[in-house]
Amino acid sequence: MIRKETVVSFALLLLFLGVGNAISLGLHLRVPGHVIGMILLTVCLLTKVLDVKRVEPAADMLLSEIGLFFVPPGVAVMLYFDLIAKQWLPLLAGIVGSLLAVLWATAWTARLLEKKEGQE
Repeated sequence: MIRKETVVSFALLLLFLGVGNAISLGLHLRVPGHVIGMILLTVCLLTKVLDVKRVEPAADMLLSEIGLFFVPPGVAVMLYFDLIAKQWLPLLAGIVGSLLAVLWATAWTARLLEKKEGQE
């Protein structure tokens, strides 16, 4: 049985999605509405306008089922296997390059946060 808090939590996430889409379409922005909605959600959480406990039930449920979100991309990879076989080198370079960039950014952020924590 789904609890009332979970339904309210999903409703809040959908509200931010809808507001983001309305802003994107209404202002003819090139930024997708879901990105604007997530930015608004992040701002509301950081400024304490919205308590994280309000969206936590939906977030927990989505994270528990995160594996399902990888099925469509996996199917898409199989559909374009011939193209991937022809373009494997640029794809591999992009994957390795982005992996290294993420590792560097994570290490840099962790180091910055450790320095900041040491100053306090």
